[in-house]
Amino acid sequence: MVAARQSKNELRLIEPLAGVSIVYDGAERIAARDHETGKDDSYRKGYDEASSQYNQQILEFRNDVNALRESTLSALEEKFSVIVGEAREALMALTYECVGRTLGGLEINPEIVQSVVNSIIEESGLDEEKMEIRLHPLDIELLVEFENELKAKHPRLTFVEDETLKRGDCLLSSRFGKVDGLLSTKMERLKDGLKPS
Repeated sequence: MVAARQSKNELRLIEPLAGVSIVYDGAERIAARDHETGKDDSYRKGYDEASSQYNQQILEFRNDVNALRESTLSALEEKFSVIVGEAREALMALTYECVGRTLGGLEINPEIVQSVVNSIIEESGLDEEKMEIRLHPLDIELLVEFENELKAKHPRLTFVEDETLKRGDCLLSSRFGKVDGLLSTKMERLKDGLKPS
């Protein structure tokens, strides 16, 4: 240990200096090569961490977009189903109403009555069997010109006037049962046929 006096700008030793040892009290010194390697490692580590966070954010964003797309498509499908259902119901009601109005304003002529009779016979599946067909009296009058033709095809066919029936109505009776050819029944069948299955 050496005693010294210090003035303003210089240090004076009281005894001669025998040796000098310089001690560094700061952070550990790093070689230039180690410094560059550490810098590169830190850069790579920072890049990898940033890339990982970025990729995670992209993944979360994709998941959010997919969830939004799915919910949007689901909502659209549901809305479309509701619209289609409403349109179908409106179309059924409109069709039923149009047919009803058409039949209500239809002028019954001999050809229509003949068609109604042929239709109910065809529906019964009978030809040679005894059949009784009930019609409104005015409809029977219209059948006069076709009666011989009908009886030639179906010899055991008879017509009966029934004032309880409406114009265009028809009922067939045979030993196998009855076939309902009422317009109201046909309209109900039409209504049922228009309903979605």
